[in-house]
Amino acid sequence: MARVLALLAFVASAFAFAPLPTTTPRRTVAPLQMANNAGALKRIKTNERNRVRNAAWRSKVRTLTRKTKEAIEAGDADLAKECARQTTSAIDRATRRGIYHKNWAARNKSRLSKNVIALILESRGETKKEAPVEA
Repeated sequence: MARVLALLAFVASAFAFAPLPTTTPRRTVAPLQMANNAGALKRIKTNERNRVRNAAWRSKVRTLTRKTKEAIEAGDADLAKECARQTTSAIDRATRRGIYHKNWAARNKSRLSKNVIALILESRGETKKEAPVEA
């Protein structure tokens, strides 16, 4: 029993002085070609910075869109309404920054709002009035 306790104490002391594992920062993608002049080097740095920034915005929009769809599927009209408001705002902001095309933004906002409005009307017990079809 004493040997086991001594072994445990030894192992614990070894880990107490060992350096803590650190998370390595995300490495940037190496350029496919080396820069030949200062301007090209600057473009590589700028492009990488913008790529990371754009990826963050796209991820944020996808997450908010997913939360809105989940709220719609759950049937929670109030939560869906709030999530749709946040999603629409994020899409607009990303579009202003040039991350999305304006038609992509308009199409996705329209689809979201159409689904949320249908859910709200369904929760009230109403149905959306369809326009008469003319032949």
